[in-house]
Amino acid sequence: MPAYTMPGLMTGQNTNEIVKKLVELERRPIKRWETENEYGKAQIQVWNEVKNLTTNLQTKTRALVSFTAPFATKSVTSSVEGAITGEASRAAKSGERPLEILELATKHQLSGVPVDTELKLSAGSFSIYSGKLKETIQFPGGNLSELCNSIRNLAGSVAQATVIKIDKDSSLVTVMSVKTGKANALQFSDPDGILKAAGLVGENKAAGEIASTLLVLNLETAIPFEEDRFKSSKELDRKISKTEIATVIKADTAFLLDVNPLEIAPRSYLEFQVEGEAPSSWELGISADKEGNVRNKVVPVSLKEGKYSLSVSDFAEGKKLTKVILTNASATDVVLKSVTLIQPPQPGTAEPLKVLAEPKDAKFKIDGVEITRESNDAITDVLEGISFSIHKPTTEPVTLNINVDNKKGMELIKEWVAAYNELMKFSKEVTSVEKNSKISDKKASDNTKELDISKEFWDNKVKSGVLAGENSILRLIAGMKTVANSYYPVTKESGFRVLTDIGVSTGAVGSNWEKIQDGALVIDEAKLIQALSDNPDGVRELFASDTNNDAKMEDGVGVRLLENLKPYNQYASGIVTSKVKLLEDTLAGNNKKIKEHESHLISYEAKLKQRFLYMEQGVGKNKSVGTYLQNNLFRGGQD
Repeated sequence: MPAYTMPGLMTGQNTNEIVKKLVELERRPIKRWETENEYGKAQIQVWNEVKNLTTNLQTKTRALVSFTAPFATKSVTSSVEGAITGEASRAAKSGERPLEILELATKHQLSGVPVDTELKLSAGSFSIYSGKLKETIQFPGGNLSELCNSIRNLAGSVAQATVIKIDKDSSLVTVMSVKTGKANALQFSDPDGILKAAGLVGENKAAGEIASTLLVLNLETAIPFEEDRFKSSKELDRKISKTEIATVIKADTAFLLDVNPLEIAPRSYLEFQVEGEAPSSWELGISADKEGNVRNKVVPVSLKEGKYSLSVSDFAEGKKLTKVILTNASATDVVLKSVTLIQPPQPGTAEPLKVLAEPKDAKFKIDGVEITRESNDAITDVLEGISFSIHKPTTEPVTLNINVDNKKGMELIKEWVAAYNELMKFSKEVTSVEKNSKISDKKASDNTKELDISKEFWDNKVKSGVLAGENSILRLIAGMKTVANSYYPVTKESGFRVLTDIGVSTGAVGSNWEKIQDGALVIDEAKLIQALSDNPDGVRELFASDTNNDAKMEDGVGVRLLENLKPYNQYASGIVTSKVKLLEDTLAGNNKKIKEHESHLISYEAKLKQRFLYMEQGVGKNKSVGTYLQNNLFRGGQD
């Protein structure tokens, strides 16, 4: 008997359509998982945006709480354009100061005499001095241009040299100091006669003798130095002592010792000679006096060939040496044989042949007091908190104006408010709930055609925020509002306690209540500018204050806000990271279920088709038997 394989042939039903509908019904969980995945991906995007916005707000907040945050800087201008330029720090006092520029600092300019342009100079060495700098040049030999190149390349920190062609046969060399001021005058040492041959200097003279003075340390008037650090100095049996040939500085002690006052000449240094075991580095110093102003200076000095050399002229040139400071931070005694002040001779032993311009110091008057400086630029040690440069002499005093500049502070606060509002707005949008919607994931009733999560559920999800009802974001919003509206401690009477004191609020008096409830901040620029101008330190303290003087910021708008944001952005265990990880795991789980269910649908469809085929075949067989019986019985009756 033949098999019946054509669908619906025997039953008269469209079995393929029936199978398709049954498979679609069985596919319903896949649709739900796919919908959940789409929603999960949207949530991941939202959480990542939350992370970006909180990170941006953290960055803007840290800029405000930084010790270096420029809430207000000060600018320097002069009443005569181009005469003075400068900058002022927060320590500078606002106001006007009269300043008269008498003379600008100039460089030392020298000229040689004309020599043969084709002159070949022999190899050798020479040295150039300027102030405390010295450059020794090993010249390989060559013409005038090659000599100038060697000076530019090897002594560029002290001098610049140029060749000037006088006529077709002769040229001369000019040299100019890099730095201005009398102290930076150029000097030369020309033992091999290279510069003399080039026509720049005269005969190289013999160097003078080194002057050395043995210092006598007065132990009877010794005074303990930095007693808090060198505590043993107070003990009677630990005082500095003297043997027949040396001075003994005991462990964990330090003392100031009187010496006969001596002038500290350029390039002077103290030489300390020790005996026996000594530290590789020893802290030594001096007291120097200039017109009654005494200052102490201690620096670490390295041991070389049993001696320590302290270059005192580096920080006390032109002052009087009055005391020597000896410390001993080691665990053993130090035996000091002698202390000698050594004054080298003048380094320049070859005089320049021509001086085009003598070096000069800058001269100017402030409040009628004449002051000199080596340089015209970046003069920082005259007016507190002010660095200024002078550019041209004036015939009368110029008014130096020091004004408050709060542009940077305004910019920082505006950027912070913008970042705050952006995060606040986004957080409220993604957690909003449609008032007329009901978000529920209950199963549809048996009376409906839906067999899974209701369509109403997803529709309402779209109408509401993607993170509607998310407690962690709601806590973030509440925390931000609390920080922005809290009172903060002040250390000064003129300080600010709340953001509204500086013109930052959720709305002016009489504003719409709903807008105020939104939590967005607005700036009253006039009030903020006034606060930054009158009390920039108070604005700084409002955002970050050190309440217990431990050099750490403990309170303030910025400090509390950073604490509120911290749980959200932690790299490994932050709220955002955890939420994204959970969603990604859910997506991966749903994808696995989808894949497994799709495999199930293939076999399920095949089983349905097989069963319908069996049904068709059964019906076909039954019809064949019925036809056979009917035909035979009918014939039998006729017979």
